[in-house]
Amino acid sequence: MSFVLSAAAAPAPATYVRTTLESPDQVHLHAHLPFQDEPDPQDAAVGMGVVQFAATDGHPLHGHWFVPQHRAAHAVAVVAPATGVPQRYYHAFARWLAARGYAVLCFDYRGMGKRNRASGRTGMREWVRHDLSGALACAKARSTQGDQHLPVLWVGHSLGGNGLPLVQGLEHINAVITLGSQFGYWKLWPRGWHRQVTRVFFGRWVPLCVRLTGKLPGWALGGGEALPGAAAMDWSRWGMSPGYFRDDPECAGWYQPDQFQGHMQLWSIDDDKTFGPVDAVDALAACFGQSAGQVERLHLHPREVGRKAVGHFGVFQRVAEAQIWPMVLKHIEAKVPLLRQRVA
Repeated sequence: MSFVLSAAAAPAPATYVRTTLESPDQVHLHAHLPFQDEPDPQDAAVGMGVVQFAATDGHPLHGHWFVPQHRAAHAVAVVAPATGVPQRYYHAFARWLAARGYAVLCFDYRGMGKRNRASGRTGMREWVRHDLSGALACAKARSTQGDQHLPVLWVGHSLGGNGLPLVQGLEHINAVITLGSQFGYWKLWPRGWHRQVTRVFFGRWVPLCVRLTGKLPGWALGGGEALPGAAAMDWSRWGMSPGYFRDDPECAGWYQPDQFQGHMQLWSIDDDKTFGPVDAVDALAACFGQSAGQVERLHLHPREVGRKAVGHFGVFQRVAEAQIWPMVLKHIEAKVPLLRQRVA
């Protein structure tokens, strides 16, 4: 079922067709973060290796490559994490994707995860510009090893898609999937309770926590790892500003979504009103309205995939493997033939 909608309060006006997978019910957010590292039968078909690479400002970042064991990869993918979520949360999805022929890069932002310790100022600006851009450069280098020229797929969860307009090298991405990624200005949240909670979160709660503790503790975020104070304060300022990161003078010159030339599919989830509501996802889509790429808006209802709840974090839990992961991959591969594995 399709709807034509305008992206409200977006940096660039645009109109999109939103394809909706319907369910009659709306259910509460399910925001627990069980890690996904338990063994899986497909693991024998997938190799995992540690990688260190540089962000575009030279800061070292740590991650893992997941690759097919018994065949050459036919595409390269980056899995870019959400705010406060360590890379290991995405490992089950990365293994699943690697078993389907992708070489998959998972990584942590600086100051996050077990090995990435903060050095100097660790801000959200550095995450979305330098860390995401460094991950893309790492993936692009792998895609052109030897004489191969493999397509690059970007899978962004929340911040991992939210920061794409500031990423250097967007022209090298063939396809994008974002899940719960949004343009984070608080007035894009649904009127009433959700909007007011978001306003208080950005305007009062985050600054208070940073002032008292020097960071944003995981419990204050609703789950996940603590955020460095500088990153939390960047997020707070952006969330209170109509232009989000566009209003940050330190981001001047970074905002270049018009460089994107591939195919982008931005997913919202019906019961994700706390982190990725529809209007905020629409506004992120509108950032790419002047690009040469193709932008699709897709909306998922939990019942359509046999679930009572999905929420912001359920799309990467292992229970999503049966229906959500195949559905999402099928949608992007249908529009980007380069991603499909060639049959000899």
